[in-house]
Amino acid sequence: MNSIIDMIDNENFSIISQAAVLTNLMNIDNDVELNEILEDGIVEEDDDEKSFDNNVELPSTFTNMEGTNLTIDENWIMTQSTSKNILRESWEKILLRIKRNLLEQSRSIALGHIDNLRCKLYLQSGCKWKLHASKRKCSGCFEITTYTGPHTCLHYKLSQDHPNLDASLIAMETRHLIKEQPSISIPALRAEIVENLGYTPSYKKVWVGKQKATEHVFGNWEESYVALPKYLGALQKFNLGTIVEWCVSRSNDVDEVEFRRVFWAFAPSIKGFHYCRPVISIDGTHLYGKYKGKMLIAMGVDGNNQILPLAFAIVENESYDTWDWFLSHVKNHVVKDRKGICLISDRHGGILKAVNEHGSPWLEPRSFHRYCLRHFINNFYDKFRNLELKALAYRAGSQNQIRKFNSIMEEIGKLNPRARQWLESHPLNRLTLAHDGGRRYGLLTTNLSEIFSSVLKGARFLPITACVQLTFYRMVHYFEVRRPLGSSSQAHGDTHTPHVVKQVALMAKASAHSLRSFNREKCIFELITQRGRNVQVVNLEQKTCTCGKWEAFKYPCSHVLSACAKLSLNSWQYVDRCYSIEYYYATWASEFSPLPHEAYWPQSPFNELLPNLELLRNKKGRPRSTRLKNGMDIKEGRNVNLCRICRQPGHNRKRCPSMPR
Repeated sequence: MNSIIDMIDNENFSIISQAAVLTNLMNIDNDVELNEILEDGIVEEDDDEKSFDNNVELPSTFTNMEGTNLTIDENWIMTQSTSKNILRESWEKILLRIKRNLLEQSRSIALGHIDNLRCKLYLQSGCKWKLHASKRKCSGCFEITTYTGPHTCLHYKLSQDHPNLDASLIAMETRHLIKEQPSISIPALRAEIVENLGYTPSYKKVWVGKQKATEHVFGNWEESYVALPKYLGALQKFNLGTIVEWCVSRSNDVDEVEFRRVFWAFAPSIKGFHYCRPVISIDGTHLYGKYKGKMLIAMGVDGNNQILPLAFAIVENESYDTWDWFLSHVKNHVVKDRKGICLISDRHGGILKAVNEHGSPWLEPRSFHRYCLRHFINNFYDKFRNLELKALAYRAGSQNQIRKFNSIMEEIGKLNPRARQWLESHPLNRLTLAHDGGRRYGLLTTNLSEIFSSVLKGARFLPITACVQLTFYRMVHYFEVRRPLGSSSQAHGDTHTPHVVKQVALMAKASAHSLRSFNREKCIFELITQRGRNVQVVNLEQKTCTCGKWEAFKYPCSHVLSACAKLSLNSWQYVDRCYSIEYYYATWASEFSPLPHEAYWPQSPFNELLPNLELLRNKKGRPRSTRLKNGMDIKEGRNVNLCRICRQPGHNRKRCPSMPR
């Protein structure tokens, strides 16, 4: 079979045609010997079959499958018997091989009927290159019945593009790249085509080819919606405890159901969250496939500072309705009865309304809502456009001590009183670490959700079922990698995760403080730092320290370590239990069950799930990005743009304060 593929690559279609129709030329006389034509014993020789004619066209019914043996190699099927030798392949694959070979020889063919090919220059130069194939009714495959060649024309005119380098051939050449990286850019794919084939196709042609390759590798978009309910049903059946919630629109015809939203959460993630920090980060990301939409993600954090994806949803947009729908399912299925959960998010209007409305389960004291400091500071920068103010505002929000927070706010007030007034107009407990009350566990931003969004960046270009599958495979990978780490740490006798061990070790380096006073009954210490500037008060019973670190991060600060050393106490008893190896192992102890063959999957709850046609992207023109870029999308490097007038950062010459108004 390798020799057959080599013949395709070398354009030996005459030999292939002869192999396909040889046994049907019983009554044709020709002086050319068979052994002079066939090479390497590809076709068995019969005594009665010694000749052939390149230009003979055979009837459509000439194959007898009785007494044959089939040998399969890749996509080729060759029927071998004592009297018949037939070579078969799907016509689309044959055509792609022909086109690729012609590109290498700078030739071109004109497509007539789907199974009738001629040279592009057959009218101008009289080139007789021709290939004809017919479709067999019994097998549905095409068989080459007529071949005339080789080319007698001159090479086709040289150009950067080629008329036969179409989207289908580009899809075949780039399929392996899209399978490895679905988010690969069009220029990268075009560079691959230039390197392999030597031609430079247009941007649009490569884009269409990428869409075809994506559908070939990951499935058709419309069929993906039909397959999604059955796939999620299989996840629920074979991974008990997995949650799936649907929101669909039913038309007058009961059989037709239009997709609106879907929520899913895997059972191991739900079980593992009860051993993580009581913090959930939420964020939304765009979908860039044929149909628009948003993917909403809820993320947790384990005791080793590693992310644990908790729940996902695909919705039509980010609004109050979608966020309220998503957060209600997160509360009912993931959080359940666990109290004191801290929800970290940006200040999207839909999130704020869903969290703060009357009767919301995310209101205090059952839960606590906090702002992502990174998003908030970038909103601050968009309003005041001053890098120095931006740096001071971030320092103020990330300070542990109220005293330091107040001093930084005074600096901001001196630079711009309106900026300080704007910051103080927002609730400080949702904004700053000093006024947080220890709810964040030291997490200031939604970077956790955004990190996983970047992991799923490739999935956002895929059909919906492939997107859900990628989340499943990613979760399986997380659990399979981290479960052995927990068991091995337990076997070695470790009591706490490497993350907290490292942090406590850093605190221990600065734990040499002199004792000022000590109340043995209440276990209250007053410690003086080595520099003698500040006095820190440690209350071991209430687990508080005036430096704010113990309350913010839930593991001992340097002052607590000094107090424990003076009383010969074990400082590890003051570390929150979510940082223990026992809790870490319990987080990742659950296992996923693999999905069996599709024949064992349950029936879909819908007869046919249709996509939401309102989300269909405009087919004309280059697809536009739907993301509104802000300060978070701009990386601050060493080279900062300066004003041309005063040479100061933060504004341009039109907004320069030194210019007269």
